[in-house]
Amino acid sequence: MMALSSRADAQHVGTGPETGKTLPRFVSLSEDKAFMRRGPTMQHAIEWVYLRKDLPMQVVAEHDNWRKVRDFDGTIGWMNRVVLSNQRTGMVLVEGARLYRDPTPDAQIVALMEDGLVGKLERCQEGWCNMQFDEMSGWIPQPQLYGVHRDEEFR
Repeated sequence: MMALSSRADAQHVGTGPETGKTLPRFVSLSEDKAFMRRGPTMQHAIEWVYLRKDLPMQVVAEHDNWRKVRDFDGTIGWMNRVVLSNQRTGMVLVEGARLYRDPTPDAQIVALMEDGLVGKLERCQEGWCNMQFDEMSGWIPQPQLYGVHRDEEFR
């Protein structure tokens, strides 16, 4: 068991041995209830229970069907891949963050956001992320979100 933990802990940057995808990378919870375990088996103790579908998680290591993930608070543990989705989501980290119509601070403000609000990430470019929150969408400065790497761009 010790070798398993050492191998998984050593994966900080690179490619996941199970998926071939980049590490670290962001995913989201695909279920309304997901367990974070102490290790990568069903026999390991449940450390946390997450009750929020779409919550962004950062995958930092892989082993078999298990992903070592980090949440927005920095809590790290293992989750089975079946409770994770490749859907990109973001969580607002700043109370009163402004959602803009366009990706510029001079643009019209669409809404003031609450800390902890989660929405779908549509794309990120030049320090801004376009997000969808139920029926509302707009742009938010990238540093005010958890769920996207600093300076990451995607469409």
